[in-house]
Amino acid sequence: MNILKQGSTGPEVELLQSTLTKANFFNSNIDGNFGNRTKEGVINFQKSVGLNADGIVGNQTWNALMPYIQGYYLYNIKPGDTFYSIALDFNTTVNSIIIANPRTDYNNLQIGETIIVPFGNIVPTDISYTSNILTINLSSLKIVYPFLQISSIATSNLGNNIPVVRFGNGSNQVLYVASTHANEWITSVLLMKFLETLSKAYVNNLKVFNYDIRELFDNVSLYIVPMLNPDGVDLVTENLNKNSYGYTRAKQISNNFPNIPFPKGWKANIEGVDLKIYQPVCKVLYLSFVLSTIYMHYLTCNIG
Repeated sequence: MNILKQGSTGPEVELLQSTLTKANFFNSNIDGNFGNRTKEGVINFQKSVGLNADGIVGNQTWNALMPYIQGYYLYNIKPGDTFYSIALDFNTTVNSIIIANPRTDYNNLQIGETIIVPFGNIVPTDISYTSNILTINLSSLKIVYPFLQISSIATSNLGNNIPVVRFGNGSNQVLYVASTHANEWITSVLLMKFLETLSKAYVNNLKVFNYDIRELFDNVSLYIVPMLNPDGVDLVTENLNKNSYGYTRAKQISNNFPNIPFPKGWKANIEGVDLKIYQPVCKVLYLSFVLSTIYMHYLTCNIG
């Protein structure tokens, strides 16, 4: 994470504001501008955790904010602790703690042992969603939901990993792909929220629209590519330095299309290639994704 201070702008400031909101230290608009209210929130948060309250977000402040970003605490077992008492203290569920700690015997907790305590939500739905935030979210989801299988299908032109997540072990296979077009990056947020909602329902043995998620897990394998075009997404969300190769290369190409706003209208990868052209089943996938996007909207409103 970069050092942020008053006057900073961009997606990392949005992440900061969203995280301070989760921690109840910020109640203004998330706009990516580090102004007086953001500084006040940072100072109050720093005071609450015993840090130097200078309003500058450096490594120590980012580390203190990390549990709210990651959606879990690292907790050391104390005398008298049980998973039930810990779940009550952190407003989470016993099942969530059990699943996140597969090697821990909850009937024989060891004093001083460090465990994962999931709480709240991981995927933010109120900020510009960049490849950096995707990477952080996937790492957290893998820790909180170790049954997820995460691997890579390729590397982008700028060296960004293109991950794929498998949810389920069934023989029926379904593929979801998001952010094929860079300016459609909101689909990555929806798909990641969809994944988190399914995972949370699986852990707590819940149904989603009367579908038994554990039964779904056993019978279907969902393959999720949450961000096919990370370079393009970073360009559109202004997560690329304007002096970088990626930005200057895209700007050079965009000059040939003056009617398309730059960078907000950019769809292709960083070399100007429309990735959807190279998807032989793109129509089927696109229809599937349109339908699932509607479904994910209801999931987010009702469970997420």
